[in-house]
Amino acid sequence: MPSSKKLGLEKLKKGDGFFLFGGIWLLYFVLSPFYVFQSGLPQPADIIIFGGILVFLAIGKMYYSRHVASVYVFGLIFVGLTAAINLIHFHFIADVKFIMHSLFYAFNFGIFFYVVNLFAREPVRMNRYTYIALSAIILIQFIAVQFFPDNDDFRASGTFNKSNQLAYWCVLSASLLLILKRNKKINFVDIALFTILTYMQMLSLSKAGIVVFFVLFIIFLAAPQMPKTYRVFLVFIISLLIISNLSNAKRIFEALNRVETIEAVSQRLNTIGKQSDDTPEARGYLRLVKHPEYLFVGAGEGAYWRFGRQELHSGIATLIFSYSIFGFSVFLLFLGNIFFKLPWYYTAMLVPIFLYGLTHQNIRFSYFWVFLACAYSGHFYAVKERVASIAENKLSLITRPAREVSNG
Repeated sequence: MPSSKKLGLEKLKKGDGFFLFGGIWLLYFVLSPFYVFQSGLPQPADIIIFGGILVFLAIGKMYYSRHVASVYVFGLIFVGLTAAINLIHFHFIADVKFIMHSLFYAFNFGIFFYVVNLFAREPVRMNRYTYIALSAIILIQFIAVQFFPDNDDFRASGTFNKSNQLAYWCVLSASLLLILKRNKKINFVDIALFTILTYMQMLSLSKAGIVVFFVLFIIFLAAPQMPKTYRVFLVFIISLLIISNLSNAKRIFEALNRVETIEAVSQRLNTIGKQSDDTPEARGYLRLVKHPEYLFVGAGEGAYWRFGRQELHSGIATLIFSYSIFGFSVFLLFLGNIFFKLPWYYTAMLVPIFLYGLTHQNIRFSYFWVFLACAYSGHFYAVKERVASIAENKLSLITRPAREVSNG
């Protein structure tokens, strides 16, 4: 008589494991914006997904295939390279940040692997549940921002520790919103959710985030899922506002000035390039010029005192400076394998994401790797459509003789 453990494994092989692993994923996804501990430390959601990944790796070998996708190969090379460079520097300078940042990349790649495998098994179900969960956490975040403001800061942070974290979360959530629509048309609910994200982005008063949302809005407007009537209506409203602004600029300006949020955003945008942290030197870009040798060997992520200030405030520049041009190239190949042959708007979402990353750390954020996993899952939909098309053609060939006889 088979043991209960063996029966449990058999159920997982037959697909019942989706309820376990999918449940862990949804719990992580909903709780991921809730920061209970200090930034940089594992949050409750991280502990949950880490346990799920361990269980998946322990009993999930039935998910593996002999063919290893190239996206996993380049992802593992990138993670291995970050670990190697950081370990070498740690050997000479015992800064624990070298180890921590290597663990961050390994953990985030584990999330990518976990989510991709779930989408591979149940693409439709995973997409539907993830979209529902995304809608729920957007509403929860809106309630937190609106009714539980941060009394220590005039910039909204919601359930996060910092306003910039909320701003980047809004950028990634808006990108996920469009991707999870797949081939379905954008409806009123989607526009309402995008509007809520835009409003929260304005309350966060992130200069980069506000600028980036203009780019996101253009992508949404041009996306094939946007119904023509909605597109015409939105373009008409924008055109009307522009014409009104030109014809009576003073009245429009005074009306907008009376709206507290818009006034705060306007004042915040007026400081672009004027504050001390807006300069390339303040963001740490000058170290690429002062220490060009690290472009070839990598400086690792740690012991920032070597360069006279804190970490480099740019995701892209960090990859180049910390892990060399070669490491950055491997990461680009990883991204290339994710977005190759996907619809154009999938790749277009990288533009606002990396625009935000020009002045902020955006690669280590786990939610970014969730976005990459959901984007890569678009390949499973393409395969499904090809299989359905082939099956339809075969059915057509089978039934054609019968129709010809009937017509004859």
